[in-house]
Amino acid sequence: GDSADKHMKELKALKAAHDRHAGEVSQLKAGQESHASLPERINYLEQLLGDSADKHAQELQELKEAHAKMASAHGKHAKDLEGLKALHAHHATMGERIDYL
Repeated sequence: GDSADKHMKELKALKAAHDRHAGEVSQLKAGQESHASLPERINYLEQLLGDSADKHAQELQELKEAHAKMASAHGKHAKDLEGLKALHAHHATMGERIDYL
């Protein structure tokens, strides 16, 4: 009687708990399938960092080339300015021209 009913209730409660647990495990497994594995995550990060480093190295090289080009142009302008100063030093003023005539 009572012992069998009590045993049956405990068995039903145990089966219900087992079913809930099986459902939770199933949900966890489904969630894990949608996540990338650790090696996949590491490969992604390494690729991302590598691409970023390559991009920065290229940009640095372009900046160095632009700087060299600008330094070369600056040198040419400085040389032209010195040439103009030298010409100006040999150029007579208006008063000197009148005196010469």
